This record gives sequence, structure tokens and C-alpha cells, in this order.
Amino acid sequence: MKLNNVSIRMGLWALLLAGVAASCKKMDDYKKFADGGEITYPATFDSLKVIPGNGRVMITGLLRGDPNVTKYRVYWNSGSDSLENNFVRKDGTDTLKQIIDHLPEGPMTFTLRTYDSRGNRSIPMVVTGNVYGANYQASVTERGNRAILGTSFLADGAAQITWADVDAYVGVLGMRIRYYDAYDQLRDTIIVSDLKNQVSTVPGVSILKPIAYNTLYLPEPAGIDTFTVAANTLSLFTEVKLLNSIKPVANSSNDGSRWATLRDWISNDAVKNHNGYGGTDISGDAKIYFEAGWGAPGISNGKVYQVVNLPPGKYNFEGSIDWYHESSKNDVYLMAAPGTNGLPDVSNPGAAFAYKKVDNGSNVKMEFTVTQPTTFSLGLLLDMSNSGEAMRFNSLRLYIVP
Repeated sequence: MKLNNVSIRMGLWALLLAGVAASCKKMDDYKKFADGGEITYPATFDSLKVIPGNGRVMITGLLRGDPNVTKYRVYWNSGSDSLENNFVRKDGTDTLKQIIDHLPEGPMTFTLRTYDSRGNRSIPMVVTGNVYGANYQASVTERGNRAILGTSFLADGAAQITWADVDAYVGVLGMRIRYYDAYDQLRDTIIVSDLKNQVSTVPGVSILKPIAYNTLYLPEPAGIDTFTVAANTLSLFTEVKLLNSIKPVANSSNDGSRWATLRDWISNDAVKNHNGYGGTDISGDAKIYFEAGWGAPGISNGKVYQVVNLPPGKYNFEGSIDWYHESSKNDVYLMAAPGTNGLPDVSNPGAAFAYKKVDNGSNVKMEFTVTQPTTFSLGLLLDMSNSGEAMRFNSLRLYIVP
């Protein structure tokens, strides 16, 4: 049987009208289920995240646009546990920060809904995250504190700590340091961790009391709680680290042949008695070296020193002598003078805070006690004739006396 175009169009219109009628019937049924009104779904949170913690989490998210949201509910443990909080809209985008505690360790799924003032609820929002607790703490305890490769007490009064490298997966967030400063005040600070080649400087440390530290761990890159272990104690320091004071020493400039000027030390012109250079040479085993005579002028009132900041304590300034030669006058003193302006003149060594003359070329030690934080000029005072005098040190070191 053949159908003309009119018959076909009429058939299509009949089908369309039947579909519309069925849809209207379904809509009417839905309105009836909803007491005759359309259901409104409040806005949902964007960018939901679960930030892990110790037996708890923080759920964060953003709410935009809908001004009618008045509260929200969070469900977990398959809906058997929940909480409800009011939500006050303030501007175009508001932030959710909800702590949920007393949670078991392990992965956890949370379902959220928002509600408006008419009681309408949003579609469910599901977010998952981790909770940490006793098991993670046990793993942290087993790892222990981050290892320390070395410690130094610096001339500026700071402690320097060199840390062992750590891998990212270990989760070391930082190191908490507790120490007493030079004024005997307890300090507490956190050093943020670098994974590789980390050297930390802690200013103004007392040398009389130990430093305690413990490592802070974070199981994930973001978290609301850190985990830690029992504190370790750094041994008391034994030495103030002077710059460029142990052979082979470095020079800041030289004559290209033999004589040079010490790097990191302040030297006056009298010390530079070899055509503007002096204090060391450029041999293969360069040492702190002064020579007068043998073709060079004498050293009259020569001064070589560094500035150091010392906390209260007892100190030994020691010179290890490699070679000493005296023909006429070879007066060399270890010396400490308060302030940054250098050492007193050789005519008045008693103006120094402490001094010790080198005696017949033997190793020399100058002991002094500091009762309050003090800045010193610390070094050598020299008065050498041109008759052939020499003084050469393997090292100049400042030790802390326990």
C-alpha cells in the first residue's frame, strides 16, 4: 500500500502529540510527587579536597553563585556518621574548611550535600582521602630523626648544621630546633627541609647548653598535622670556626712569585712588607707566614685579625707553630681586643682583653673567659726586626673549653 505525503505528515504529527502527552503525564506525576512544585537543587561545592591529618581530616571546597545555600551536611562510614553545619554566604566565592575528627586510619569516602532556606538539597558530592594514625606514626618512629653530617660554631656567633640528604617519599617537612641563645633565652624554631645539600644556620646560639632537635614528617604534600619522633641532642660545640686559619691557607692576592696576602683576614700595611704582600706564600703547602729581613724590611706593629662574635664561655686561642726564627727581635702575640677596630699597638699589649706572647717558638695557647656576648678582634700582633726573623703557623684555632 502506498502512502501519500499528507498521510505521512499526519502520522508523524500523531506520534509527536502522543509523546508530548506522555511527557506531560510524567511531569504531572513528578509534580504530584513533589507536592505540585518543581524541585530546586542548591549549588554544590567545587574543587573538593580531603586534607589528611592524624585521626582526622579537613574537607575544603569552594561555593560560587548561589546565595540561598544556608547549610551543608557531610556523611561518612556509608552514611552512618554525619555532621551538619550552617554556611553563611559572604561574597561571590566562599570557602569550606570542615574538620572531621575521631576517624580510623585508612582511606575514607565522604558525601556532601548543600541545603537552601526552603529545605531543598543539592545533588550528592563525593570525595575521598586518607586518614593517618598509629601505623604511620610507627613508620616515622622507625625512620627516626634526620641524620646530621656535621656541626660548626661560626665566628659570627651562629651554629651551622649540615644535614644528610633525604628522598622526597620520606616526607620530611622540616626540623624543629630548640636552643638557648647567648642571653640564656630559650628559642624554638622550625627549619623547612631541603632534600639535598642542606646547611642551616642558627643565629646567636649559646655554647654552654646543647641544642635539641626533632624531625617533622608529613605523609602527603599537604596535611593539617605533622608527625614527629623523640628529640635528639647535639653535642656541645668544641670550636669556633675561624675563616682560612688552617693550612693550606688561601690568599686574596700575590706577587706571582712567592709572597701573598691572607684571604679572610684584615691585614694592615706593616704586615705586607714584601712589596705590598705578606701573611702567607704561594707554596704548595701554604701557611700563615711572616718573615722580616733577608732582603725584606722589618714588621713594625703588624696586625692581622678577624672579627668574631662570642657568647659567654671559656675559650682557648691556640697557634700551632711550624717554624720560628729569632735573630734580634721577634715579638709575636696572640690577641683578643673588644670591638671591630682591630688590635692595640705593640707598645701597649695590655690594652687588649687578652693576649699571650709566643715564647721561643713553642705552640702557644691563650685562654680567656667571656661573661656576656661580646664582639672581638682576634688575631696576631707582630713586631719583627729586619735582622732575619720568621714566624710560620700551621693553624690558628679558637677552641671552646667545656
